[in-house]
Amino acid sequence: MIIIPNNLKTESAVLGAILINPDNAYTAIENLTAESFYSTRHQLLFQSMHELFKNGVNIDFITLNDHLKRQNKLEASGGMSYITELADSVPVSYSVIDYCNILKRTQYEREVFYLAEKYKEGKIEFEELTTKIMDLPLIKQTDEQTLKDLFLSTLKKSSQGVKYKFLLPTLNKYFGGVDDGEIVVIGGHTSQGKSMFGLQLATDFAEQGLKVLYCTSEMSPEESARRILSRQTEINITDFRRGNLEDYLKKKIEVAGKTLGDTWKIIIRYTIYTSEIRNCIRKYDPDIIFVDHLQNMDRKERGLNDYQRVTYNMRDIQVMSIQTRKPFFVLSQFNRSNKESVREPRLSDLRDSGAIEEKANICLFLYWKDQLLGKVKPRYGGEPPEDMKLIIAKNRDGVLGKFQINFYPEYCKIETPEWHDEELMEEANQMIRNKN
Repeated sequence: MIIIPNNLKTESAVLGAILINPDNAYTAIENLTAESFYSTRHQLLFQSMHELFKNGVNIDFITLNDHLKRQNKLEASGGMSYITELADSVPVSYSVIDYCNILKRTQYEREVFYLAEKYKEGKIEFEELTTKIMDLPLIKQTDEQTLKDLFLSTLKKSSQGVKYKFLLPTLNKYFGGVDDGEIVVIGGHTSQGKSMFGLQLATDFAEQGLKVLYCTSEMSPEESARRILSRQTEINITDFRRGNLEDYLKKKIEVAGKTLGDTWKIIIRYTIYTSEIRNCIRKYDPDIIFVDHLQNMDRKERGLNDYQRVTYNMRDIQVMSIQTRKPFFVLSQFNRSNKESVREPRLSDLRDSGAIEEKANICLFLYWKDQLLGKVKPRYGGEPPEDMKLIIAKNRDGVLGKFQINFYPEYCKIETPEWHDEELMEEANQMIRNKN
């Protein structure tokens, strides 16, 4: 009796692990293909999961069942009862990485077996047999990073600092910058300047030669470009809307637009699904991604409430940050019900889902008190800046706190007060003097 190399129990455990925790999908899809599975129904299930993952759809019993039904493949996959059995087959303590290694090794043995059978049947010569076996991809063991490697990597990074720096000195003081795979949430009530601040950070990174992807469901790319030009030229944003610009201002905008367009690598795209963000990342391969804003993002699954929709989208963003090792800046609204009481915001104000706070490395909140109180007067340019606070509500690797920033809404610009910059410079100089 001929036994073809296979490991059905491990195949079931991998598929079940993905259903139990969709975050396991990244590990499995990175290391396996449909051909890694011996069972045809397992191949079908894994391929369906892969398609859901690729489209940015959360993988669970409902979405998988719906996808298979639409493809007329539910019966061939064993039906909903078999899918439920897969989840039950996963041990209490399991390692998806170990299971992937087992299936890769078994797949290699199976391919060697098939070649040997062809040789026995006289379909290929011995020389072709050996050549084809030699051409098979070597099994690359997927190992978890050892503690020693992790320490050495951390030490190397510590000597260099995190990868991406801000142009606002105060932010570097508190965070040191932003590192690969981190998620920074920028929160605030409506009209508190979140999009302006997000665009300013995006253009600051672009000014440093980085490629930035700005995904917006809040405003059109043209509106975003208008705000960028207003900040760079210090032309009142309202003048752009009125269309009453004098010739010298039009020339100033034209020169700035050409210069920035030729030197900056910033891509602005209108997106409403996380799958669209994923496709943009594949297409443009940016260094940093901005999402403006989370509550406007939709889902292709129907019947979800706001909590589920935001939770799933935030989880997708976390998966993308882990998968791509790129930092994400995610803009988020606050609960409208809390707008009535004018006070400094806190983490509980984040709208719709605790997943926002849970998955973020850093949470920054904008607090423009006078705007909430309705005390802001029309600004024509030349007025003192509006007082605004930037609150550090969460910082996994650092301190919490708040500091004042100057806000020029007419120019879509935020600055650190000069006295604050001088304090930071003096602190830096003092550290140098102490070191010497």
